[in-house]
Amino acid sequence: METQSCGIFGSDHQFKAYAGKAALTIKVIEHGEQSLLGKDTAIKLGVLKLGIGINHVEKLQPFNKIAGIKVNLSIDTTVRPIQQPLRRVPVAVEDRVEAKLNEALALDIIEPVIGPSAWISPVVVVFKENGDIRLCIDMRRANTAILRENYPLPTFDSFMTRLQGAKFFSRLDLKNAYHQLELEEESRYITTFITSKGLFRYKRLLFGVNSAPEIFQRTMESILAPCKNALNYLDDIIVFGATAKEHDEYLQDVLNTFKNFNVAINEDKCLWKVQNLKFLGHVLSTNGISADPDKIDSVLNFRAPNSREETRRFLGLVTYLGKFIPDLSDLVEPLREITKANEKFIWTTRQNDAFLKLKEKLIALPTLTYFSPKRRTRLIADASPVALGAVLIQFTGDTPYVVSFASKALSEVERRYSQTEKESLALVWAVERFYYYLAGIQIELETDHKPLEAIFKPTSKPPARIERWVLRLQSFSLKIIYKAGKHNIADSLSRLCNLDTAVTFDKPCEFSICSIIENSVPQALTILEIVHNNSKDDEILQAVECVNTEDWSTATKNRYYPFRFELSILGNLLLRGTRLVIPASLRQRVLDLGHEGHPGETVMKRRIRSKIWWPLVDRDIEKYVKSCYECMLVSRPIPPAPMKRRIMPDSPWACVAMDLLGPLPNHDFVFVVIDYYSRYHELKFMKKITSTEIIDFLEEIFARHGYPKSITADNGPQFVSEEFKTFCSTNNIDLMTSPPYWPQANGEVENLNRSLLKRLQIAHSQGLDYKKEIHKIPSLNDVEENVIDSEARDNDIVNKDKGKQRADSDRNAVDCNIRVGDKVLMRNTVHSNKLSTTFGQTEYEVTERKGNDVVISGEGRVYRRNITHVKKIPTDSSLPSLARPTETSVADPEHHELHHDPDAADEGPLTNESSSEPSSKSSNLDTGGSRPKVTMKLKKNRGGMWQPAE
Repeated sequence: METQSCGIFGSDHQFKAYAGKAALTIKVIEHGEQSLLGKDTAIKLGVLKLGIGINHVEKLQPFNKIAGIKVNLSIDTTVRPIQQPLRRVPVAVEDRVEAKLNEALALDIIEPVIGPSAWISPVVVVFKENGDIRLCIDMRRANTAILRENYPLPTFDSFMTRLQGAKFFSRLDLKNAYHQLELEEESRYITTFITSKGLFRYKRLLFGVNSAPEIFQRTMESILAPCKNALNYLDDIIVFGATAKEHDEYLQDVLNTFKNFNVAINEDKCLWKVQNLKFLGHVLSTNGISADPDKIDSVLNFRAPNSREETRRFLGLVTYLGKFIPDLSDLVEPLREITKANEKFIWTTRQNDAFLKLKEKLIALPTLTYFSPKRRTRLIADASPVALGAVLIQFTGDTPYVVSFASKALSEVERRYSQTEKESLALVWAVERFYYYLAGIQIELETDHKPLEAIFKPTSKPPARIERWVLRLQSFSLKIIYKAGKHNIADSLSRLCNLDTAVTFDKPCEFSICSIIENSVPQALTILEIVHNNSKDDEILQAVECVNTEDWSTATKNRYYPFRFELSILGNLLLRGTRLVIPASLRQRVLDLGHEGHPGETVMKRRIRSKIWWPLVDRDIEKYVKSCYECMLVSRPIPPAPMKRRIMPDSPWACVAMDLLGPLPNHDFVFVVIDYYSRYHELKFMKKITSTEIIDFLEEIFARHGYPKSITADNGPQFVSEEFKTFCSTNNIDLMTSPPYWPQANGEVENLNRSLLKRLQIAHSQGLDYKKEIHKIPSLNDVEENVIDSEARDNDIVNKDKGKQRADSDRNAVDCNIRVGDKVLMRNTVHSNKLSTTFGQTEYEVTERKGNDVVISGEGRVYRRNITHVKKIPTDSSLPSLARPTETSVADPEHHELHHDPDAADEGPLTNESSSEPSSKSSNLDTGGSRPKVTMKLKKNRGGMWQPAE
């Protein structure tokens, strides 16, 4: 109950408050000012506790580690290390993952890794039924470099002599047995794993290491060596005695030894002083040692076959072991009769008698022998639609010996698994069913399901359920062997077993899958919506059917076909790995949700791909971001287009460039004119920079050198005025202006400006007359000799091409496909404040393009720009629709869709507006490049043009 001021209740009221077993009457007084709960009342209700330690937060202590023992992993350094990438986890569980990491750090089980690591394994999040999670390290790739210890595991035969006469038994269970062994420093690097919080590695032995069983067996044997009547098979430890007193004495000795070595046991899971105990496939009791009836129960409870096929499967098992069954041909003849194609299947008393006799023979097989880790071991598993079956066999030479039979009926949930999941479940169940036989040895796993060969490889990325099972088997040394179904002797065990009510083998797995789906559903969507839309999506329905039937032969063109080995289902929900597949009808909505806050492509991909998936999801995200109008307004300009180099003029003074540099501290401007052919230049300091002043100076220059064919200038008002244009047209001069805000287009003069500016700055800093200093630059009188035009032109072409390639590479230049008629946005070259967008909201149309210059028009105005100053508005109809902003609203749903051509690069336009940014902002991006200096000796003015000497 929340503490409130009494006045909020209005007039007097009386009510009762309950908390636990306390019931108190509280009277509420109108306009009261005292808290409803006082000290005594709060204590009685249990919401207030007083005393030492009430608010104490217990600090985690390091987990127990066996004293005085550190283990070293044998690592094959010739195996190439693998650095696997981070596996994404749902955003909703990132906090819980971090909490688990912090817990493991506090328990001294893991430690952070500083710097790079040769081996890196991924983390897989497993959900528990109680809502908690467990972090599993996928050590499959790392295990390829970890060498097995080849430490011999004990056999039951070696235990039998010591167990003779024992009547009292105790079994000890260790807490996180492997974690109690500390790893040597030099072995830890191979356990490095990656998380969103960085790299960590284990300080303790972990379950996923393939040599862990042998290491643990060796360690426990050394610890228990001084103790009498104590045996261990891996972490299964038993203590026994012929009398109660003897048992208690030996048990206390083991407990004292464990205490000395700081070995932690889980007392709640221990069995204390019992007279009947199952151990390694045998039953230990006061009557002695007997075989575990579970070994033969599966065969003993075989039901009679109901079809010709089931009869054939049973005969396959019998025939496989036929050499140990006398008069086999006579016994099987009644069953073979009803398997013939031309015979009707009728199960009579004759067939039933033969079936019962054969069961008795199987149960009494001389091959049903003790298990030996030294023999070649094979586990054969099979899954039918209703059950699982397994046969554990060992070979002496080529002769098979049956160690044990096993079968399990599938639960209702498991029967809805796909066939691949059932067959995978059969392998995992069989291995764990015979764990104490198979741990620490090389085993062959035989299956009649071909896809499992690929799914159980270390490099596989299986579906969510199978991924959990694969991780459970990573500490076993397995080799998957495929054999056709007709040769699978476990088939009868999966089809003829007793179908009593069965529990789910891996119940936490089902909770984990449900948790994955729950965490994968995007906000503002529900599972019911996804299920409903899946029922209308033909491709998903077909994929679900194919996963169920394991038959993709009619769906090879389905877009989910390439991912078929990674797909799993839960009802009509389709998953790829741990990610939920979204139907086509909901993808636009998911993209809208994923783009809330306008993240970029990378962030949006990370946000969406951590939870959900569909074919080509990355491409759809890229198109969506590129089509977002608001993102376009604030996006970065596109890379520049490849530069267009100016062709070298045919003669000197044919093409000139000019610009104004300034103002200087004394308010002067430097007017610069340069020849594109020879780089000869002239300059003048000017107080006034009107068109009239400029023309007067040019007439003086042209009187000496002749009139050029073209003039290149920027868009300064002096050069775009009617007076200057008239001067150029009258003298037959072609006036060319560079695009506004793109001084690189007049790079020759901009480079000269940079050189001049350097000299001016030095002169000014030293207090010199910079007018005199700047005129010390070599002039026309310094040139002496002419260079052959063809040689100069060839060198110019070569050097310009080299410069272009180098500059295009440095600037990451890309070709742009902006064409006449395209809709574009224009870059804001002047920003009023920090929140100004990169591009304006006005939409323009490209009316002309010449090289990297474009002319755009919109709202009654015409602009000229370089192509990098505009951004194309996508128009591809395949992109998600996007509303355009208008004057009255941010988005207008009536506007057509915006899309982006993935081959297009952002470009820029041309304008009639003037621009006179400081000329000192020069660049060599579009200059003539490095070329040999062309020298000439002027003698005469011929036809208005100065000509070089003969």
